[in-house]
Amino acid sequence: MPEGMYLLNSLFKIIILLLLLYTSSNAQFFFFGRNKVQYENFKWKVLNTEHFNIYYYDDFGELAEIGAQIAEEAFDEYKVKFQHYITHKIPLIFYNTHTHFEQTNITSGFIPEGVGGFFEFLKGRVVIPYLGSVEKFRHVIRHELVHVFMVTKLLTQISDYRSSAERLPPLWFVEGLAEYWSTSWDTQSEMIMRDAVLNGIFAPLSNIESIYGSYLMYKEGQKFLEFVSDYYGEDKILAILNNFWKFKKFNELLEFVLDDSIEKIDERWIYEIRKQYFPLYSDRLPHTVGSKKITNFGYNYSPTVYEVNNQKWVYFIGNHTGYTSLMRLNLNYTDDYANAEIIIEGEREKEFESFHPLETSLALSNDGIAAFITKVEGKDVIHLYSIKDEEIINTLRYSSIIRIKSPSFSSDNSRLLFSATDSKGFSDIYYYDFNSKELVRLTNDYYDDNFPIFFGNDKIIFSSDRTDGLFAKKYNLFELDITSQTLRYLTNVNANLSTPKLSKNNNELYFTADYDGAFNIYKIPYNGTPSQGMHKVTSFLTSVYGFSFIDDKTIVTSAFEKFSFQFYIINLESHNQTDKFIAFDFSNIGKKWEEKRIVLKSESHRLEYEKEYTLDYAVSQFITDPVYGSRGGAFLSLSDLLGDDRYMLYVFNTAEVQSEIMKNFNIAISRISLKDRTNYGYGVFNYSGRRYDIRESNEFFYERVFGGFFSLYFPFSQFQRIEADFSIANSDKSIIEGFLTRKSLLVSNSLSFVHDNAIWYATGPIDGSRFRVLLGYTSDVKYSNVNYYSFIVDYRKYFRLSLRSTLAARGAIFINDGKESRRYFAGGSWDLRGWPRFSIRGQKLWLSSIELRFPLIDQFTVNFPFFGLGFFNIRGAAYFDAGSAWDTKYRQTIGSMGFGVRLNLFNAIGLRYDIGKKIENNFTQFQNGFYYQFFFGWDF
Repeated sequence: MPEGMYLLNSLFKIIILLLLLYTSSNAQFFFFGRNKVQYENFKWKVLNTEHFNIYYYDDFGELAEIGAQIAEEAFDEYKVKFQHYITHKIPLIFYNTHTHFEQTNITSGFIPEGVGGFFEFLKGRVVIPYLGSVEKFRHVIRHELVHVFMVTKLLTQISDYRSSAERLPPLWFVEGLAEYWSTSWDTQSEMIMRDAVLNGIFAPLSNIESIYGSYLMYKEGQKFLEFVSDYYGEDKILAILNNFWKFKKFNELLEFVLDDSIEKIDERWIYEIRKQYFPLYSDRLPHTVGSKKITNFGYNYSPTVYEVNNQKWVYFIGNHTGYTSLMRLNLNYTDDYANAEIIIEGEREKEFESFHPLETSLALSNDGIAAFITKVEGKDVIHLYSIKDEEIINTLRYSSIIRIKSPSFSSDNSRLLFSATDSKGFSDIYYYDFNSKELVRLTNDYYDDNFPIFFGNDKIIFSSDRTDGLFAKKYNLFELDITSQTLRYLTNVNANLSTPKLSKNNNELYFTADYDGAFNIYKIPYNGTPSQGMHKVTSFLTSVYGFSFIDDKTIVTSAFEKFSFQFYIINLESHNQTDKFIAFDFSNIGKKWEEKRIVLKSESHRLEYEKEYTLDYAVSQFITDPVYGSRGGAFLSLSDLLGDDRYMLYVFNTAEVQSEIMKNFNIAISRISLKDRTNYGYGVFNYSGRRYDIRESNEFFYERVFGGFFSLYFPFSQFQRIEADFSIANSDKSIIEGFLTRKSLLVSNSLSFVHDNAIWYATGPIDGSRFRVLLGYTSDVKYSNVNYYSFIVDYRKYFRLSLRSTLAARGAIFINDGKESRRYFAGGSWDLRGWPRFSIRGQKLWLSSIELRFPLIDQFTVNFPFFGLGFFNIRGAAYFDAGSAWDTKYRQTIGSMGFGVRLNLFNAIGLRYDIGKKIENNFTQFQNGFYYQFFFGWDF
């Protein structure tokens, strides 16, 4: 098992190793990785509709019924658009927040903040979190159902025409179609495309693979299909799908359907894109022209200005190192760009497991208390940090609240206002009273209420999609009187308004609005009487997000430009466009809108979830390894719909002649439970056959081993866990075949503590640390032929030198001591480079490595007449390794030194090539000449 595999986070991987290596203490020496923690014990329920089985839990019933209605409406639309009908019920799985969504076992990998849902191809499962907004919910459901219809249509088509089933359209088309047929072009899409086109980041069809997997690729795909519909006709999109089976190359398919060469199609699209966006320069400004840029590094969000000892600082949430943290920078700088400093480094320990950088998550009180939000053990908390004392003085936690954003203090600092999500998925307004220690809920419905601020102590202003009438579901600003609970519109306009801020003198209300395709700053007078409209203040090409007042005339903003979030200082007087006035229309306001919910015929359509097991995959295998030799067989895996319970069956045979088939029959069966925080697995196995003893004698022998194992896996947080393993195995080993047999009944126990908060670059970790401490004991409880203990410490630390360079250090010691204790082995590209693999053996082993990792070549392209190959992020390394292995008497210290090149191929596998010299005889003799070593695998 490769030691550097990223995101090894479930017991599933441990059990696979246990199936292959029955001595559990030998199975996990090199297993690190962060943990996916199951903080919640979800009580799943099922809604059975005409075309869907909808899975939800807890109090999410109301929104699940809304989601069911959205899904059924989408089904009726897509069966016509795709000219395809899905006959089986589609499993649709809802999580009430993104925080819970991140715990799903349907996929074993970690789910980043920006992922809004996914379609799991293997079993056709659609998995979606509720993000606080019904319209966002609608978009994601429709987006994922486009994937379902497209994939099932193409698979049916491929089966009907007996075409190759090993391909789908390119990702830009797959995601572009899902966006194009699920939603309309919105402000975020417009902002992304403006930025890409006007800043030279836009990738035409001929080079669209250069933005593979990015959000820009989604939006370019959507924009291209809009272009196809407008220029060639909407029917061409379905024609692309209908003719997909005919062509191996997608560009040939486009040429056939659009009746034009790919070069002409690309040229026309580029022309239409430039024609649309270049004229924007006439009345809109880039941020770098219309304001003063004060950061030029990393990602910077939620700026908040605070003055200390006549020094003005911007406190913010930023990511400059790969870890999102609480940071600050001095506004009294003299250089071109301010140098930021980290106050609290996040994402290294459980109290700061993750920030939410794309949400407003920081506020400052008048008396110097910073309130910032992190996720801790499956729920958000609010940390209160004293700027004066430079320490956290309190942490607010609520069992009823899952996710928190947009904190804001009252003017007298007695209350903290914020938006939060509960178990129903409702995003509502709360405040905490520091005097009474009470949490007060102000709204309670499925409307999305955000960005609350106090006006005085009795009124709050917030943004909400509860707008009704002509502009229904747009985010306008509302005022709520806390005492009387009366609610009134402050704005009513066909735009989305957010991040309200009162001016320093409290007589004007500033906010951002996407009235013209990007979020810019607007203002209204705020004096207790309804405003007639809003004045536009800035006119930037791309969006302004969070902002904070420096003084009456100046603000600092977090703005998006050149695919980066940086800070800019804006002089309001130079931007105030008093002639740009947008009037409000309050005449069409009615009652609050209500979303339609599915109507079920009877309660029999509402069920408690019962585990439904289906086949994950069944594959035949042929495997060769130095311990168990060559073997052929099959591997079969079953799991329940939610991925919580998994069963695995592994059958193979190592017979070399027909008469030995029954004698060399091998089987392993295991079950893994990932449902709760404590994961566990157990199983039985029978292994028999001819083995090669690489650790002991370098000879072949026959062995039969049968027994069982049990493993526990308890994560303390995303970064630390404890593992306990127990196995019992009966071993009959023919030392001299036909004459001398060593029998043993081996009982093995091990206990491990694992830590990993490292972050990775292209070919291995670049920052953080990882270590494992293991204690194990193995004993022959029947014949007393074997009795030894195991002790392992493996520590790795990564010292960041720059954004892309690091000094990596590793120190490890492995000890097996006792009767017939097993030998460890080393040698090869993972430990003592230059030495033959498995050539260094002993019951005791120590290893150390120091490696300087640095960027070597950012991009290398080879163009052939008909295609080109591009290689990116080629890394260099200079290293020094040392170590030794022995049984009872220490012999010599050996090592190696040299340099190498690393490459991440297809974002899936690391390639390493090393050149160096071996060092022998206690570091007194260098090897003559050089060794050259090629290897597949990640850096340690």
